[in-house]
Amino acid sequence: MRENVQARARKLRPAKVRRAVRRRRFEYELSRLPITDVEDLVELGSAYGGWTVPASMIERLWLCYSVGAGGDISFDRELMQRYGVTVRAFDAVADFVESALQEAGDEPRFSAHHAAVATHDGPIRMQQSHDPQSRSVSSAGLYESDRFVELPGRTLASLMAELGDDHIDLFKLDIEGAEYDVIPTLDLRALGVKVFATQLHHSGSVRQARALVTQLRDDGYELVACRPIVKLTFVRRDLIS
Repeated sequence: MRENVQARARKLRPAKVRRAVRRRRFEYELSRLPITDVEDLVELGSAYGGWTVPASMIERLWLCYSVGAGGDISFDRELMQRYGVTVRAFDAVADFVESALQEAGDEPRFSAHHAAVATHDGPIRMQQSHDPQSRSVSSAGLYESDRFVELPGRTLASLMAELGDDHIDLFKLDIEGAEYDVIPTLDLRALGVKVFATQLHHSGSVRQARALVTQLRDDGYELVACRPIVKLTFVRRDLIS
């Protein structure tokens, strides 16, 4: 009996409880953001790896950057299968890059690249996930872990230059908390971005998350969708009828 009580106490450590409460509050507050109604939104990909996009807007010649491929490229695959777009995927974890290439097979419109998109080029100290079933990493202290690894960091500009790209039509950014550093450095309009999708993580505060949304709106992007765990989709305002 005493062992059971001690086990429950360990599970309910105050710090763990505080983190859980903070995450729930973060997700609740962000789920209440005002959303602009647009027609023809569609959910692509799996329940875990999927994103919401405006279906009628996407065209075959679009170039899509999928930053933070993770272990699920169902969104990327459905984008290509349904619309015929080109997708370049990026991830900080080499195993995710390899699995993405294997899953995509001989699809000529898909490529995957090993890089952690960051504010500068060079090595980045990244925290490994506390979840033994996950290989995810974060440069923003997202996890409950004291294990770190050094991985190659690249700016979006240097990656685009290396790949010979002068614009991005659809840009998905899921970088485990580093979005609070990276998004403020991006000029999405100059990049030609029409649809921007990003996940906001609870490593930042509600205030920081709202500030990013405000910045994107000020830059001419309207929030059109919010999936659970705060996956937000923005569309360039001049493209909304």
